[in-house]
Parts: sequence; structure tokens; C-alpha cells
Amino acid sequence: MSVDSLELQLASAQQRLATLRRRASAESAESKLLPRALKEAENLLEELRVAQEQLVEARQRLEDVQAELTRQYEKYWELFDEMPDAYVVTKLDSSIIEANRAAAELFNVSQRFLIGKPLSVFVCRDRSGFLKILESMGDQTRPTELPFRLRPRERAPLDVAATVRADGASIRWIVRPAEARASIEEIRSSTV
Repeated sequence: MSVDSLELQLASAQQRLATLRRRASAESAESKLLPRALKEAENLLEELRVAQEQLVEARQRLEDVQAELTRQYEKYWELFDEMPDAYVVTKLDSSIIEANRAAAELFNVSQRFLIGKPLSVFVCRDRSGFLKILESMGDQTRPTELPFRLRPRERAPLDVAATVRADGASIRWIVRPAEARASIEEIRSSTV
């Protein structure tokens, strides 16, 4: 039962009670109105009790769903944060939304300070070209390889290869140093 439905039922019950009061004042004391009024009040109380039980059950279900969502979020975050590769989620303008521990190590910036920072500030060359590529990605759901030169904070620049996938609202990045990417490709080609 929704809160709106309960509100309508209570309004209807109040109207019925007002009608009973008018009749009680108009009829004689010997009438059977009092037993009817008591029965009506008893029915209203039962309806309220049932509605209250339903609301308690609904609230418990919502609390259970919230607890499950919290568990799922914590599990997701643990998996995300434990990935061995740098994993970053950005907005289309390259503002970082999420970054795992490996990304913080690669960029040499604390995770909490990466959030909100444009990924493009870590690009050494052709930053405007980098941003144009991001703009053109849009809803490109297939992974794209994007090599660029990364400048970590207070460290020497390095060549990286990013596997990039956009979903229209965000871009997901797996960023590896170019030599690590080359090693992975060698392993893949040798197992084929």
C-alpha cells in the first residue's frame, strides 16, 4: 500500500466519521447509532493497523535492498581498487570521476586528489588533440587503443597505451606503460 493510498483511505474514514457524528446528533439516544459508530471506529483501527504493518514491511524491504546495494558497491569498489592496472573513469571532458590505487601510483597523485582533476593535465604533448579525440568518442562502445605520453606528478614522462571505452556519459580507461602493453601483446601472440 502506498502512502498516497493510505492518505486517501484516512480522508475517506474521516468523512465517514463526520457523517456518523452528524447522524448521532440528529437521532435520539435510543437509536442503534452508537454501536454502528463503534463498529466503524473498530474497522478504521484495523485498516490503520494493516496499513502500518504494510508500511513497516515495505520499509524493511527498502532497508534490505539498501544494505544489499551497499554490499554490492563495496564489492565493486574493492574489485576496482585492487585491479593491477591503472583504471580511471572520466567524464567526456576528461574530468576524473573514479581512479583506482594503481592509477594513483601511475600518476603519482593520491586517489582523493585525482577525483575532479582533468586527465588531460597529465598529457605531455598535444593536449588539445587529445581532448578532440575524447570529444569524438561519444557512444563508441568498442574498446579503442589510445597511445599518449603521460606526465606523472614529479616524475619523468612515459609512453602509455590506454584501452578506452565510452558509453555516452563517461569514458573508462585502462592505462598501462607502453612496455607493459607490449609484453601483454607478446604473451597473447605466443599463446595463439
